[in-house]
Amino acid sequence: MARCPGSIVCTVFAGEPVAPMHTQLDEASGFADAHEAVRARKREDERALALCGATPLWLDFLDGQYGATPDVEDVAHTLAGQFARFGAWLPVCPFGLWHSDHQLVGAACRLLLQTQRLTRYIAYEDAIYRAMPGVLDAGFQRLEAARLLVSPMSAQGFGRYPARRLAAIKRRAVGAYPSQMRAFGPFPPDVERPERYWQVERPAVWMSGVPPVTATVAPEM
Repeated sequence: MARCPGSIVCTVFAGEPVAPMHTQLDEASGFADAHEAVRARKREDERALALCGATPLWLDFLDGQYGATPDVEDVAHTLAGQFARFGAWLPVCPFGLWHSDHQLVGAACRLLLQTQRLTRYIAYEDAIYRAMPGVLDAGFQRLEAARLLVSPMSAQGFGRYPARRLAAIKRRAVGAYPSQMRAFGPFPPDVERPERYWQVERPAVWMSGVPPVTATVAPEM
C-alpha cells in the first residue's frame, strides 16, 4: 500500500454485533466489549492506513468471534458491488489462509473469478498464517481445485520507493494497532518478511469479454 498511495482498503469483517458481546480476544486486547473493540480498531485502522496514504472502507459483516458467519455468496456479491465502484482499479485479495474469516474472503474472491464477475486479481499471502507449516501449500491447492491460473508478481511493479523507507512505514503502520500488540504480544517474525504477490486469473478458455472490475480487500482490521 505504501507503494500505491490512494489505495482503498476494504475490511470485510468490520461490523458491530447488536448486543455488546464480550469475548476472550476483546478482553485480551484491553476492551470491555465488542462495541468498544470494533470502534477502537477502526480508529487504529485509520491511523495505520493514513501512514500508507490509503483510505479505509468498512463492511458490516461480523468477525467470526461474534458469530453469524455469512454465506460465501453473500460476501462475493457484496465485494462485487464494491469493486464496481472503483473503475479500473485492480483488486488485491487475500489467499485466504487458515483463519476462518480469511478463508471465507479468499473463497469469495475465487468465486468471483469462477462466475466471471472478475477476470483477475492480485493475491497476497496472509501474513503470520503463511508461515504455518502446510498452510500456504493448502492455499495453492484451493486455487488449483478452482481451476484458476496463478503466477508470481514482483512488488516492484507497484511503484519504486527505497526498500528502507517502505520498511519504516510498515513498522509504523503495524505499531498503529496497539490493541493487537496487547492481545498477541510482540508480532511474530513473519510480519517483517517482504510481502509476496501472485496474479490469479481464469484460464483463457473461460474469457468472455467481461471487463475487469476492481478495488482492494482485507479480511479483518
